[in-house]
Order: sequence, then C-alpha cells, then structure tokens
Amino acid sequence: MSEASKLLVCTFSGGRTSAFMGKFLKEHPKYKDFDKVFIFANTGKELPETLEFINKCDKEWGLDIVWLEADVQYEKGVATVFKIVDYNNASRDGKPFEDMLNKYPLPNNMASNCTRELKQRPIEKFVKSLGYDEVITAMGIRWDERHRESNTAKEQNIIYPLIYDLKVDNKFIRDWWERQPFDLQLKDYEGNCDLCFKKSLKKRLTIIKERPNVSDWWQQMENQFSNETIPRFDLRTNLTIEQLVEMAKHPFTQAKDLHELNKQQMQMFDFETDCFCKAS
Repeated sequence: MSEASKLLVCTFSGGRTSAFMGKFLKEHPKYKDFDKVFIFANTGKELPETLEFINKCDKEWGLDIVWLEADVQYEKGVATVFKIVDYNNASRDGKPFEDMLNKYPLPNNMASNCTRELKQRPIEKFVKSLGYDEVITAMGIRWDERHRESNTAKEQNIIYPLIYDLKVDNKFIRDWWERQPFDLQLKDYEGNCDLCFKKSLKKRLTIIKERPNVSDWWQQMENQFSNETIPRFDLRTNLTIEQLVEMAKHPFTQAKDLHELNKQQMQMFDFETDCFCKAS
C-alpha cells in the first residue's frame, strides 16, 4: 500500500453490470492512481452459473477478486466478520446464509438481514483490515437505475461510474456482452441469489418451474426458522415457499428474458424471402 494512494473498492455482485464495471475501473485512466480491490461476497445461495462467471471474469481480466463469506459470531453484541475463500471452496449449499439464520431472524422485504450480514459487514470488515485512510466504493448501478442512488453517497464516499462516467443502461450492457467471448449463462430474471424474496412473484414462479429443486433449501429454512413475528421470507405477498411451489404447478404468465425476446423480434422483422412482386 502506497501512503499517497487511495483504495477503490469494486463490489462484484456476479451480474453482468458489476462485471462490466470491474473491467471499466481496471482499465480507465481516470482511476489509474487508485489502489483497487475487487470483492465478491458469497452467500452460498448464488446460482452455479454466477460463480463460474465470476471465476471466468477473474481469469480473463486479471482482477484478483477477493472471495469473502460471512463468519457469523454467535455471541450477543459481537458483529459478523469475514473469512476468505475462493472459487473452489466457496459454499454452494447455503451454509453462510444458514449460519446467519441461526442468529438473526428470517430476512424479508422490510429487513434485509441477509444483505447486511452476508454482504455489507464482511466487505466492510475486510476493507477496514487493509488499513487505508481513504476508501471509495464503486457501486454498479446503471443510468437507467439512477433512482437507486443513495442520498448519502457523498458522505459515504460512494461513486457510480455507470451513471456519471458512462450513461450505461441495460441494453448497453447486454449488447456489450453479446460481443464478448464469454457471458453469464443466466436469463436476466434469474439474477444471482437463486430464489431471493425481492424478486417479483412472476420471476420466482418461473425459476421454480424451470429449476424444481431450487425451492428445497428455502422451504427448509422457512420451516425451521419461522416465528410468529416473521413467519415467512416474503411479507409482501405473504406467500410461503410451499405455496409458491404449488402455484408453479399451475398455469401462469412466465417471466421472459427481455434481451432475448427483443433479439427474436428483430430477427423476425429482418427475415426476408423472395417473392414475385419484389423489385429487381
């Protein structure tokens, strides 16, 4: 660490947008004087394709991504810390998430314990351990998502390169990945955490229909850790995982990958055949 340098933290969620931002930050001259660290916090409930994609980005672009997992401290009043893992030994069975549930209530639409304990705190503790006086955090929020920008970003030293350095929207990101030699092998509605309660009902039903076993862990956790105050993950629709599984067995309007849908529509309009009335 150089005394004159600042640390730029790039939060790597595992999606296409955060991956693009990581490459942009590594290569753009504006950030050349920063020390940089690229961090992925694994909850254990990311889809396998997400982990493979992160590993591929790391190898192709030389990001030296730090893989973190929450190390939950069960003693009352002692905050969650972190442990460093890698692609090979990162949890794929939900263990960090389950460890969190052994201390904290079921996360829900109004209280994202999972984000706080499995993402924010491990990252904060790790960054603090690096000993920098000045830390700037880059968030992968696009121009078309700028309503999500924090009102206290300046006070928290948060920057949004994909809003202010580039006005990037979802179409730009998907088109950019179309031109790359590899891509995230997930539809845009699948996201990272496989059955996150923040996803819309349509998306969750579609995921359950396409990946029937994905609900097993969530149903087990909901049954094991529910209580009278927070009986289920989803307090917005008030549907249990068991109810979602049953609903997915019946007809419903499924979520679509909008980028793929747009491509199909363009191909349909571009298709042309010869006919006798065609001018020659």
